[in-house]
Amino acid sequence: MADDATLRRLLAGIGRGEADQLAELYDLTSPKLYWLILRIQRDRAMAEDVLQDVYMRIWQAAGTYRPEAGPPLPWLCTIARNRAIDSVRRVVEHQGPD
Repeated sequence: MADDATLRRLLAGIGRGEADQLAELYDLTSPKLYWLILRIQRDRAMAEDVLQDVYMRIWQAAGTYRPEAGPPLPWLCTIARNRAIDSVRRVVEHQGPD
C-alpha cells in the first residue's frame, strides 16, 4: 500500500484529469478496496462492478479531496463502502421484501 503522500499526489493528478494517475491509484489501492467491497457485497461479479463504479466516482470527485480533512485512504474507503452499500440496497429494493 502506498503512503499518504503518494496517494495525495495521485488524487491531485486525477483532479487535474490525468488518467495515468488514476491507473496508478488503481494499481495501488484496488486490492484493498475490492476486499472492502466484497465484505459488503459478497457477490464477486457485483463487487467487481462496484469497484469499477468506485474508480469512476474517484475520477469525478478527486478534485474535492482535501488533505486537511484527513488521510486519503479512509476517503477512498468511504467511497467504496458507500457504493457497496448502495449496490446491496438496489438489489434488495429490486427484489422486494421476502
